[in-house]
Amino acid sequence: MPLLIKQQTSILQLILAMFNAPPGASNLNYLTVQLNKGQALESLAQSLAESILFFDKQYDTHLSPIDFSEALTKDLFGNRLSDKNKALIIDYMVNKISSGSSQVELIVEFISVLSSVSISDSHWGKAALHYNRHNVTKIIDYLLGDTFTAENKAVVIEFILTQMKAGKTFGAMIVWGIRTLVNVDHDNPVWGNAAKLFNHRVEVAKYHSIDKNGIVTDLVTLQQILSGVTANSATIMIAKAAIDTLQDNSCMQIQHMKAFRLDEALKNDKQDSVLSSAQELKFA
Repeated sequence: MPLLIKQQTSILQLILAMFNAPPGASNLNYLTVQLNKGQALESLAQSLAESILFFDKQYDTHLSPIDFSEALTKDLFGNRLSDKNKALIIDYMVNKISSGSSQVELIVEFISVLSSVSISDSHWGKAALHYNRHNVTKIIDYLLGDTFTAENKAVVIEFILTQMKAGKTFGAMIVWGIRTLVNVDHDNPVWGNAAKLFNHRVEVAKYHSIDKNGIVTDLVTLQQILSGVTANSATIMIAKAAIDTLQDNSCMQIQHMKAFRLDEALKNDKQDSVLSSAQELKFA
């Protein structure tokens, strides 16, 4: 397989696994360039996992600093930190906002901490495990759909969490999940239907983002493209027909105002030197 096609296929698979959507032509081109520059797929997956687009929540931009800080702290930490330590985090966030940090910068900072810290950490560990489990569950739901029972999905989730506890990154385990589906025989009694489903979704994503040079719209619209694709091969043509209709719609010929821009999201990725200030909070 030519290198470009191999790289494009890897990106299609990665965005399907992480966002349940085709990437669109511009995202595909941008991320393929990153692979060309030498970034490993596992590293790219990790960077995307620490981006604002991978985070599930959105907040009203008009929230006061204290209201936003309390909401984000509740969503990330819940009851997995003491009230005193949550108050320290809220104060930290409010002070950062007063110094010019945006909501996006704070979200990225804290999800990056939770993505990198050990689950055995005496302060951050419980929140990190909760955050990891949430993200792993999301990836497994995207990859396996309804081809696995909830019980069998739970087995896969626990395996991935065990590997992460042993030192594997979340990005590495995303790539493991992708390669497992790509390499398994379609007649496999456990994984076969999941492999068919993934293969069909990759084919539809390729049609959208490569064959039709699909415009990048909002994430919800991109996810809808794949919503009807199943392990039944007949659903591929139905999805492709829907893409043709979408592309013919004149309002889709321009970039969407709230476009799914992975290049912009990755620019907000924080460096370790920035993350250390949050991790140095003096917890009780």
